[in-house]
Amino acid sequence: ALRTACMVLVLVACSNVFGHFLTITDIPALAAQWTADLTINRNIVLIFVLLIYLIGGSFIDDLAFMILATPVFYPIVLKLGFDPIWFGIMVGVTMMIGIVIPPVAIGVFLVKQITGEPFKVIYGGVYPYLIGLIVCLILLFVFPGIATYLPDLLMGKG
Repeated sequence: ALRTACMVLVLVACSNVFGHFLTITDIPALAAQWTADLTINRNIVLIFVLLIYLIGGSFIDDLAFMILATPVFYPIVLKLGFDPIWFGIMVGVTMMIGIVIPPVAIGVFLVKQITGEPFKVIYGGVYPYLIGLIVCLILLFVFPGIATYLPDLLMGKG
């Protein structure tokens, strides 16, 4: 557990340095402008962004990858006109899916390390929740109002 915690903290520290580098070089703004100039549908761009979060979440710890990737993709999402609260929820659900899918499946390896159960047993318990998360992600993508109803209501937009 100590080794895992140290690895995560090193990743978070390196991600923080990378975030500062991105801010200084203005790469997020350049990427946002480049993306806005593309002629493809904004939903396709968002799907690619979420796929990057999914793949990154399956290889790197979720917190470290969010700290690493969000400074790059957040300006792009804002430039495309998506709600930032909705995007944050989409990223959170996507990262939850990423930590349990192969090839690395950090969450599954952690459970195996703690319980000693074989992967077949662990994935047998994970699959129903994984299917539920995928359905939830699709519903949130198709109906963004599900995620933004309460925040809009609290902010007086609803």
